[in-house]
Amino acid sequence: MISRIRRPGVKEHFPGAVSHRPCASLRKVLPRLPRHLARLRFLATFAILALLATAPALAADLPLLRSLSAPYFTADVVVSMDSTARSSVGVTFTVPYSELNWTRTAAGFGAGVGFSIVFTPDRRGRLYGDSWERRVLIQEYAQTRSPRNNMVVTRKFDLPPGRYNVRLKVRDLGSDIESEAGDRISLLDLSKVPVGFADLQLGFVDTLGAFTVLPTRRFGMNIEDFAARVMSFDRRPGEWPRRLALHYRVVDETSNVLTEGDTTVTLTRPADAVLLRPAHMDLFIGSYVLEVERVEGKSRWRTSRSFEVEESGPPHGRDYNQMLEALAYIAPSEEVDAMRNLGPADQVAAWERFWRRRDPTPDTGRNEYQIEFFRRLRYADKHFSGFGPGWRSDMGRIYIRYGPPDQIEQRSASSTTPTVEIWFYNQPYHRFVFADREGFGRFTLVQPSGE
Repeated sequence: MISRIRRPGVKEHFPGAVSHRPCASLRKVLPRLPRHLARLRFLATFAILALLATAPALAADLPLLRSLSAPYFTADVVVSMDSTARSSVGVTFTVPYSELNWTRTAAGFGAGVGFSIVFTPDRRGRLYGDSWERRVLIQEYAQTRSPRNNMVVTRKFDLPPGRYNVRLKVRDLGSDIESEAGDRISLLDLSKVPVGFADLQLGFVDTLGAFTVLPTRRFGMNIEDFAARVMSFDRRPGEWPRRLALHYRVVDETSNVLTEGDTTVTLTRPADAVLLRPAHMDLFIGSYVLEVERVEGKSRWRTSRSFEVEESGPPHGRDYNQMLEALAYIAPSEEVDAMRNLGPADQVAAWERFWRRRDPTPDTGRNEYQIEFFRRLRYADKHFSGFGPGWRSDMGRIYIRYGPPDQIEQRSASSTTPTVEIWFYNQPYHRFVFADREGFGRFTLVQPSGE
């Protein structure tokens, strides 16, 4: 789960559920309570607010669900609300075509996928969900391998409030191989909450201003067109339309604020979707969280959504030179030195040439080589120890250059030898021996010495 930043006075999704002051009509009807009963009412109200402030996250806070085995897929679970303020849970599957087993037919190439969704409540009762199959037929084999082609399907469910285990399964009908993903969600009764957020969907806006949802939440060069559709509801009595003040910010994995701003939008009805266009979305490759707050005096409501940037332009300043050090793992020193000597105005073009030269599918919108390089870089930084970032360690350097090993052999330390880990690669064959000579988990390469 993505860690959520909690700040004093900021409630998540459903704050302000209890009005601070009764409306004028109620004041005239309700008799004044005795002091001891008024105190009990205050304590009960305080307990309810405390419970709401510490309630578990809604489905809209879930990170993207991913399967851990083939066929690989992702699933986006969101809480949505229609114009009548009726809420439901939506699940969007994304299955890359390259994960499916295709069969040649007289009309082209065909494949099929079986989907299954099960919501299991914590309290005993009925299960919710659905299972179905979807088949697709395409004309050219190249379409089956293109990273741009995915099978995207969505199902919506009306679930009562409560806590659920959600289990998702995808089965490739051609190979009969099945994979799954799951998590826990908690759904509140939004019908009893006067103000809040029901959903936050991420996507991009085209040149005509039309918003398109991106269920994978993976952005590339289209990050400049990043947008968010925020479903806000307000059941309080009063006139329409209403002005709504929003504060947004984008934070990275270390909770550093990269960009933030304020905007004002107009709500035309009690449940309305508004479009948010954050400024300065010049983000480098990595994982981020968009946080949106609704501000009304001292009251605040917050919702958030995680996303990834898998392709981008070069980093800036000191980060650019540091990244060149990592690029030296996969490029000749002459090419890296030439990029290092460029001024800021020429770095963008050189960066694009560097990756375009290595793009295995130049006719598509994604550079798989660049995406895989930065996936390895992030993995090395998180999993390997050294005197500095994990990607600078010997294990990190080998992992970035050759990828995950096909086989790992581990040998425990003895009275005369340190702990040893041996990585084997099959095609082509490589053997790398690492030793933890200090006993602190910092493995250094001992064979081959010239690597």
